[in-house]
Amino acid sequence: MLLRGRVLAYFAKVKVTDTPKIRIGEAVKLIKERSKAKFDETIDFQLRLNVDPKHGDQNVRGTCMLPGGLGKNVSIAVLTTNEFNDVALRAGADFVGQEDILKSIKDGTYKFEKLITTQDMLVHLKPFARLLGTKGLMPNPKAGTLVLPQELTSAIKGAKAGSIEFRVDSGSNLMVPVGKKSFEDKVILMNIKAFSIALNQKRPTSLKGQLIGEARIKTTMGQPVEVDVFSFDQRNKENDLKDLVY
Repeated sequence: MLLRGRVLAYFAKVKVTDTPKIRIGEAVKLIKERSKAKFDETIDFQLRLNVDPKHGDQNVRGTCMLPGGLGKNVSIAVLTTNEFNDVALRAGADFVGQEDILKSIKDGTYKFEKLITTQDMLVHLKPFARLLGTKGLMPNPKAGTLVLPQELTSAIKGAKAGSIEFRVDSGSNLMVPVGKKSFEDKVILMNIKAFSIALNQKRPTSLKGQLIGEARIKTTMGQPVEVDVFSFDQRNKENDLKDLVY
């Protein structure tokens, strides 16, 4: 919620014409050169979409597999029946066990960053729906976190490999991580291309004109750089990433 608030505040304060927009490849190089932090900062991609989330069909939401990953190990809890706990552990889950997971949620002592649940266990999470929702942890089929038992392995491996969820907020803003400062430029650009493709696949059918209104990219501690939308938008056949293969 804090990050979304920062994005919303920034977009409200800065006009498109305040700073020149540059091509996506140049923008990635620039933010890395400007970075002064002594840790491996996350690179965030910030967008303002030309949608009105108040209309249900324009509440853009989806998931995306980043081919270059995120450079971090995401801790995953899997809430399922006991017979599938071993399946979850073999796939890479960090936490299993109905009683332990539910107790940690109730007590607020949970350590996981993503919660994957089979549909038959969703009823046990209803008392915590508001809490989990505010933390972005409530399982949802659109986010790939509410699955059938036979889908557990692919869901867990996907989350570990760099699957991200994106969702437009009430101000039509959207922000996703696309890698780390230590990544090669090409890897970051591959992630951006994959995200752009996934985003356009969720384009509302009722929308007329351009989906992406504004774009910026930044490191965790750095200042955002304005990006030319047409340099990465996959609906533009001449975009700078068209020949990038992953």
